[in-house]
Amino acid sequence: MAIDLLSPEILLTILELLTPLDILRATHASALLHRTFTAYKHHLLRHTLRESIHPSCRADLYTALDAQRIPQLLKAGETLTKVKLECFSLFSADRARRRQSHDELEVNDDKLDTLFYLQADIECLIDAYCDWSLKNLSCHREKPSQYNSTNNRPRSNLSPTEVGRLQRAFYRCEVYTRFQRVLNLLGKAAALNFSQIVLSFVSQFTLYEFEEFVCIQQFLAQFIRSIWERVEDDFLSCFQSSAASSSSDTKDIGKLLDDCELSLFTKSYRENDYSSFVKHLISCGLPYILHLSLMEPQKLKNVVLESYPDWRGFAGTEFFSQGALDLDSCDEKQREVRLRGRIVDISEDTLDGPNLGWKWGTSFQDFVKCDSPALFDVRDRGYVFWDRERLQESGLVNEPVVICVGADYLPPGHNGSFLRSSVEERLDGFDVDSEILRKWKCL
Repeated sequence: MAIDLLSPEILLTILELLTPLDILRATHASALLHRTFTAYKHHLLRHTLRESIHPSCRADLYTALDAQRIPQLLKAGETLTKVKLECFSLFSADRARRRQSHDELEVNDDKLDTLFYLQADIECLIDAYCDWSLKNLSCHREKPSQYNSTNNRPRSNLSPTEVGRLQRAFYRCEVYTRFQRVLNLLGKAAALNFSQIVLSFVSQFTLYEFEEFVCIQQFLAQFIRSIWERVEDDFLSCFQSSAASSSSDTKDIGKLLDDCELSLFTKSYRENDYSSFVKHLISCGLPYILHLSLMEPQKLKNVVLESYPDWRGFAGTEFFSQGALDLDSCDEKQREVRLRGRIVDISEDTLDGPNLGWKWGTSFQDFVKCDSPALFDVRDRGYVFWDRERLQESGLVNEPVVICVGADYLPPGHNGSFLRSSVEERLDGFDVDSEILRKWKCL
């Protein structure tokens, strides 16, 4: 039966079964569904949000919703003193909420739209996270793949407990990013005082909840890297179509890129300053990161180039990672240390306690603390989020796992690896013309 023949009551019932992200996609695809959504918008917003958001996440949800005021205040030109007071108030309310039960979803009508679109963005990021990490989980004997944000992704098929864990982590991460944004707009002395809010916010969670934070941070770092590489690909595609001939002349390509104000493509920038770009984007909030990933190449390029002065030298503080293992300071014996563990079977797997994967992460003979760079690969598989049934189906349960501490594991924060050379290195052998570089900037 054609959708045009369905009654408004049936169309409303269909929309009531959808999540916010599904509703947005459906209403963009069908003018009739869009008109139905508009006609019953208030009812549908409340109904779909109540059904889609896990009850255990409501305290985190309310705080994330309140945190949306922070960028609004900054955009309106409010003083940092007033913004700081707002953050103190927000954190105080958050602490109070965690001591309360939230049986019903309580959101003011004027905030329903904001929450609806925030929830849709979180759902989209969860789908991206699951598509990436579950693929890595299913091929756990191989090294996890590099994430690509441009793939079309299906909706995630998750258990209620997995939904609760993931929503909880993403909402808490969104609150953290808003605090982080303010922290890095402050002067050094003021930042030292304000940083206690950020530390207090993350320290109120249990170790396995903290590990959920770290997993999302690691995912965001790879998600952002895929955005960065799309800009590189766009540049190289334009350049190679205009200058495909090789040259025997030796040119300082790095200096040429610097002179054309494209130093972000140099090897030096990637090694020394790229982390500033990642920190800056994370501090802009999860919806903004997702928005960038959906942009067309030319618009994305323009946004990156225009915001380049804002993030260069961005000194964001990362409270989630301890930094990479300093291999140079390790002797040969230390580099060869192996940690051995396995996923162990447990009787319960609930939101109120550590899941099966966390039991694995803490069952090594030599204790592996959360946030350890040695756990980089297992975070790519989302081990702290999945229910026991999924982990058992993956074949990881009771299978010995060995982690080499001395391996060059990268930290879970902003210093994700690149699997390919920098643009500067890939331009080696080309006759680089500064006019082509400037032309690409002005496209």
